[in-house]
Amino acid sequence: MSQEYSASAIAEMIQGTIKGNADSVIHAVNSLRLAEPGELSFVNTPKHLPELRVCKASIVLVPTDWGHEPEDGQTLILCADPDKAFSKLCGIFAPPPLNLPPGTIHPTAFVDPTAQLAEDVYVGPNAVIMEGAVIGKGTRICACSYVGQFSRIGENCILHPGARVLHRCILGKRVLLHSGVVIGADGFGYNPTFRGLVKVPQNGIVKIDDDVEVGANSTIDRARFGITWIKKGVKIDNLVQVGHNVIIGESSVLIAQSGVAGSAELGRGVVLAAKAGVNGHITMGDGSKVLGCSAAQKSVAPGDTVYGVPGENQKDYLERFVLPTRVRKMKERLEKLEKELDELKKGLANE
Repeated sequence: MSQEYSASAIAEMIQGTIKGNADSVIHAVNSLRLAEPGELSFVNTPKHLPELRVCKASIVLVPTDWGHEPEDGQTLILCADPDKAFSKLCGIFAPPPLNLPPGTIHPTAFVDPTAQLAEDVYVGPNAVIMEGAVIGKGTRICACSYVGQFSRIGENCILHPGARVLHRCILGKRVLLHSGVVIGADGFGYNPTFRGLVKVPQNGIVKIDDDVEVGANSTIDRARFGITWIKKGVKIDNLVQVGHNVIIGESSVLIAQSGVAGSAELGRGVVLAAKAGVNGHITMGDGSKVLGCSAAQKSVAPGDTVYGVPGENQKDYLERFVLPTRVRKMKERLEKLEKELDELKKGLANE
């Protein structure tokens, strides 16, 4: 059965102020556009007022300076940050955790006799754990996942169905790999010869520190030598490519379809927006950013933001972006002055 909460209970949870019916009850959360009666949604800015006016949600979170009255049948809760408050409430209404009984190994799974599994590890249907693998306490290896030879996976990790950790790679604690993730495929390296391309051996590993999450179908290549290193707290979206010998600093964020070429090094708190690219063998300083569809082709200083392709800093990008407008305005002004000068000359000639 779904849990139900009144507006007064919700307001107490998020330290909000009620405008409307304090006894209004909700049992779920939803987007502003799709919400139905009995559900809660949120609005961050007045620009969404037209959507709010037709929204069917029973309760809507709004900013504290919201100056509009609730619509019929709606209750508003004013709070400091509706987005964060909504995220908190999403956790309350989250479905129960997956039923993966600790210590269970499904009959169809293969676990090599030399693998070392803590007593409460879960191994799902058709999962494969190879020779010499070590898996820590509380970790869940879901259906059809693969753990390669001599890999080490720490405590309380989750490999969702179809995730793959290839040979000798290392995962820390609380690492979350979504379906289709491949950790430790060969880096892309070839030497041209007169007989064609010759593969360069990729002898290193991937090392992933604690509290990292990797989204569906993302790939992190093993190093040519040494390690490809994803440091603590990094969050990687779906469909992201990390090349060999890359280092990603703590708490960095890589958003969908971004890519990092081999041997690049990203500092702490770096953000790559969707479809952003980072060239190989460059560094990105702490807190730097690459905007969506932009490309960092040379090293980026701490805190700087890369715009456009080829990538450039904000000052250069804005100067180049506004230059055509400035030239057009100067041309129009020059034409106007020339016309005024011609009229002045005609006037003098007629005197």
